[in-house]
Amino acid sequence: MMLIRDYPSINAIKVGRLYLKPSNVYDTITRCCRMMLLEADDRTLPLGRSGSATLIRHADINYVIATRHELGIRPGTGLPKDIVETMRISSGAHRLTNIPLQRCIYETSNPDQEYHDILVFEAATAWDNQGIDTPYFFPLAPFSHTDRIKSFLIGYPTVDGVMDEYLETFSPETTGTIHIKRSIGDCDIDRTFITNIEYFRRYLHTRPLVDGYSGGAVFSLIGELEHLEIVLDGIILRGGGQYIYIVDADYLVKVITER
Repeated sequence: MMLIRDYPSINAIKVGRLYLKPSNVYDTITRCCRMMLLEADDRTLPLGRSGSATLIRHADINYVIATRHELGIRPGTGLPKDIVETMRISSGAHRLTNIPLQRCIYETSNPDQEYHDILVFEAATAWDNQGIDTPYFFPLAPFSHTDRIKSFLIGYPTVDGVMDEYLETFSPETTGTIHIKRSIGDCDIDRTFITNIEYFRRYLHTRPLVDGYSGGAVFSLIGELEHLEIVLDGIILRGGGQYIYIVDADYLVKVITER
């Protein structure tokens, strides 16, 4: 994996609204994605994992992006109230708190299109730990067609050790421990990929990919040595042994600006 911190001569890299030292870039962009959980109606039951989510910001409004399939919502259907009311987006505090959501933008038509899987939730105007989370809502911009130096896939994979201790020792009367594990890996846009599907792109990667990345994001490093910038390419839908598929940022711009 190419390490951004291997460029000690770089003074700063633009990441959203911030200019960061190379050593801080990975930490920041991984915090732009969050683990998604579902809370049971019965509080005597434990939380359940449900993939990843990505934080974005547009026109001074914060949004959380997720996917239908990670929430078990079938194509062509509305959002079940019980799922929407029980989903939880992990906040950035050391103690697990939630970024509350107040409404959702989603496709009701085109179930054959990959972008139909995307859910765009508007975050509440205020919540606990908002000051901690706000810097990680990545500014939304159209998909950049600039050559990429490297791209990075980010998510919260379903791996051993995250929920094990919490589930094994769960008690509704006590505070449990969830070992949240952020993951970042390198990938490259596949320029040979040809498709008639709108807003759909493919990336190449070499490491085994486990479940849980859906709803996470691909970011890319672009620019020249003294003017480097991280951009959001899009939201991960699925992946396998060699490929990762995303719905790109152009779709997010479209649905948010036309809502």
